[in-house]
Amino acid sequence: MLLQVEAVGLAALSVVLAGPASAALARARWPARAPRAALVLWQAIGLGGGLGVLSAGLTLASGSLADRWLAGVTGVPGVVAVPSRWSELDGWGWFGVGLTACVGMWLVGVAISSGVRVSRARRTHRQRLELIAGARRVPGAGRGAGGGEVFLVEHPSPAAYCLPGLRPRVVVTRGALSVLTGAQVAAVLGHERAHATGRHDLVVQPFIAWVRTLPFLPSARAALQAVGLLVEMHADDLALRECRPGDLAAALRRIRASRAPGGAGAVAGAGAGGTGAGAPEELVARTAERLARLEHGSRPLPVVSVLAVYLGATALVLLPPLVLVLS
Repeated sequence: MLLQVEAVGLAALSVVLAGPASAALARARWPARAPRAALVLWQAIGLGGGLGVLSAGLTLASGSLADRWLAGVTGVPGVVAVPSRWSELDGWGWFGVGLTACVGMWLVGVAISSGVRVSRARRTHRQRLELIAGARRVPGAGRGAGGGEVFLVEHPSPAAYCLPGLRPRVVVTRGALSVLTGAQVAAVLGHERAHATGRHDLVVQPFIAWVRTLPFLPSARAALQAVGLLVEMHADDLALRECRPGDLAAALRRIRASRAPGGAGAVAGAGAGGTGAGAPEELVARTAERLARLEHGSRPLPVVSVLAVYLGATALVLLPPLVLVLS
């Protein structure tokens, strides 16, 4: 009976993480003061929610076979109990097996289809980029540490963005070079290289899959928007290690009305990971928040609070399975 109660608790935890917890974190103001810590917490919420559902089903199944979770799952050493004792499962056990199998296959299927879709879009974009840009690099841009080559596109609209992948590329248009000063161009390139080196596309991708899995859930869309803004703020923070806030803010103001042509991490507001990051009004709001942060500064979160966020994220992922193993 204890395992059934724990299974209900795990399912409830997943519901709370996917609903109220995500909605509350998306509304919170403190993440702007510690974007990296907030991104870790978002990843923990997503991972904890998915593992909670899978663990709930497995716990129901193991509860049909033993009084302890580990004994029900593993049986005797070297033997996995659940697959070898199908005939002993009761109704709740079969429900747990079905839940785990269905949710697991659904999550894997969405992850694969989403990954394939993004990979195809990037490959097509990269091929077009090579044809249009002719592999020309921005004079003096070089190749940042792990930040990829910088491609110049002959287009009058000012834009800059990162095309992620195994060989990330930073793209800047002739229009951007014509309206930005040298210091502003360096700030923009620093921002986009931060997207590339930080693999922010991988940070955002699970939340894109979440929206596609549960499109009817408002908190899923809110989570994607919040994470998209946080990766932009994190890239800003990394860029500010080598440039002045005023230069990055000025560059953002000059090109914020433009949209990146399907790329990722555009300095004008398109989210990392090739999302295009939502409706124009969402991009305007995101850019306004970044500008306010750059121009007025942001008081960093106290070290103790940052550590508490990291500890909380770790607990979300590790505590539930640890409790099951020890129960």
